[in-house]
Amino acid sequence: MESNNKIKAFLDSLSFRDLTIAIEFLVTGYILYFYLGEITAATEQLRQDPSWVSGLLLKVIVISIVTSIAGQLLLSFVSDKDMDKPLDEREKLIALSGCKPAYWVLQVGVCISIFQYSAEAQNWSQALLFELPFAPLHILVIAFLLAELVGYGTQLVKARLGAVYG
Repeated sequence: MESNNKIKAFLDSLSFRDLTIAIEFLVTGYILYFYLGEITAATEQLRQDPSWVSGLLLKVIVISIVTSIAGQLLLSFVSDKDMDKPLDEREKLIALSGCKPAYWVLQVGVCISIFQYSAEAQNWSQALLFELPFAPLHILVIAFLLAELVGYGTQLVKARLGAVYG
């Protein structure tokens, strides 16, 4: 019972914008968890099947779109018109603060994906980080999702700490 009170107190302490970011963070985390779970649970034969990989990507996209729309609809019902209000200066800085580390994660993921593709194309088996069919594609999807998580996480930390400039 005490943990429910702590959760309720934490949620009550969040502003509407923080709650929105927290929901987006959780949804993105779930999508990454789902994607990695599907890849690890698949047999080697499935992982090599292009139609299975395409189907997995389609599932991820559909889950992402549906959960984003459902989250936005839910937030619009509980927002008391907060969604229509423009961001203030602090909220704009917090939103921008998540971009830089997210871009770094995405850039690293793209570079690893390019290296993985080049190593596979040149048959540099000793240079491969790992052997997974369609690895460059999986690396790009994971890098994108991780970048989103880092961006949302940075925004949440900055908003909760109030350290917009630091």
